[in-house]
Amino acid sequence: MNISINIKNSLAIISIAISLLVSCSSETQFLEWRTEYFDQTQITKSVTKSFVFANSSSDGEQHIRAIAFDKGSNAVGHFKINSVKVGAVDVEPADIVVPPGSSLSVEITYSPRNLETTKASWGGWVTGHEERWIPKRIEDLEEESRNETSVIHRSLVIAVYDYPKEGYYYLQLVGEAEEGPNGEIELGGGSTSCEPGGNTACYNGGFAIDIPQLAPGGPKPMEVTGPVTFNVSGGSAKLRMDDFPNAIYYLRSEEVTQLPSGTTVTLVVSGTEGVEAEGTFDGSRITLSGVSFRIRAALGELSADQVKQGMAALIDFNVPDLTIETISPLSQGSITMRMETSLPQNPSGNDLFDQFLSGANVIAVMEGTLDF
Repeated sequence: MNISINIKNSLAIISIAISLLVSCSSETQFLEWRTEYFDQTQITKSVTKSFVFANSSSDGEQHIRAIAFDKGSNAVGHFKINSVKVGAVDVEPADIVVPPGSSLSVEITYSPRNLETTKASWGGWVTGHEERWIPKRIEDLEEESRNETSVIHRSLVIAVYDYPKEGYYYLQLVGEAEEGPNGEIELGGGSTSCEPGGNTACYNGGFAIDIPQLAPGGPKPMEVTGPVTFNVSGGSAKLRMDDFPNAIYYLRSEEVTQLPSGTTVTLVVSGTEGVEAEGTFDGSRITLSGVSFRIRAALGELSADQVKQGMAALIDFNVPDLTIETISPLSQGSITMRMETSLPQNPSGNDLFDQFLSGANVIAVMEGTLDF
């Protein structure tokens, strides 16, 4: 870890202060605070850790009303809760019962999405905010300069207990991000990584899109920049659209006659930020509702590395409320999934594109492998 010693000392002071607060609180209520660090992680990479909340009582169970990210503390989505377990059993993150002598474990993945330090001021530690200028000694300025290169991401997970004692357990997550292996400075639907195991299933394979009004001739295979990560647990399945890789296709005037002669347009399909699709997985079929894609088009033939989150686009709109259905069940690792929708009138707001996108039927097919 390259996080400065000063920061760790500050957090130690915070922890002591909260411990003093707890010692002065009611015997029937409590407040706990704990900070956990993730290893320095590159953009496009991820680190997963499990955190344990033990019930040390030998004869009394614990009731946890809910465990989740504190509101607004994970807005960018650097951290993801993969699973919640009591002992070795997966449970929902609400209305949890922890038997005496057992424990609650929470598996969390840190996948830095950008190189912007989190703006936060909880626990007496301020990050990401411009400080009011005050005169400082030269040696202090030099120390701050050495620490400025650190990109710190923070979030808070809160567990709300209601029996036998009411209280809150805050788990502060701290990660440090650095550029990706190819110089990536943001994730946002770009190159992704996926490690199968536990509750994580990784789809690798094709993504083909068919928009007859735009490019007739059947489904067009798209260049996909990474695997698709599904979270599967106890018959349920989830897909964070933030984690969906870019899928790229080139529209050329030779096949799309509405485009000016000699023109190439890069079509990019990625997941809509902040959306999570949910559904079921019965061991062979995945069904998800609430799938949402972001559709962009940029002038010219852009490589995968040139497609950025904030790139200038001719069109930029979302296609929400899609459903993923399995049309060829999982067999020997292979699976085929499908989505279909009809676009509304004038979905992009661009007259050139809306002449063939308005009301268009869109079919997407994912044919590949699913690894656990």
